Amino acid sequence: MREVHSLERRAATATRPVPIPPQFVCVLRAHINRFGGAPDGRVFRNQAGNYVDASAYGITWARARKHVLSRTELASGLAKRPYDLRHAGISFWLYSGVDPA
Repeated sequence: MREVHSLERRAATATRPVPIPPQFVCVLRAHINRFGGAPDGRVFRNQAGNYVDASAYGITWARARKHVLSRTELASGLAKRPYDLRHAGISFWLYSGVDPA
């Protein structure tokens, strides 16, 4: 079962902009042109058109790591989970002086 909830401390109908690099916009547009989107607006869905199961992300992430990282990088645990990239990105921003708020 999928849990649907609003953004923390925001109205149930609130949205927020999420800026992304132009290169990623191109990748997303190409994906949508090739595969379309779900009727509810989701970009990614399983073959049956439903939500992607959380375990599928981990499997795909592990395959991607094996494809792009060297043996040394794999053994180091670099980007072992998608969350690791978020943590590293936020740490870099804070170190660079970005306002935490």
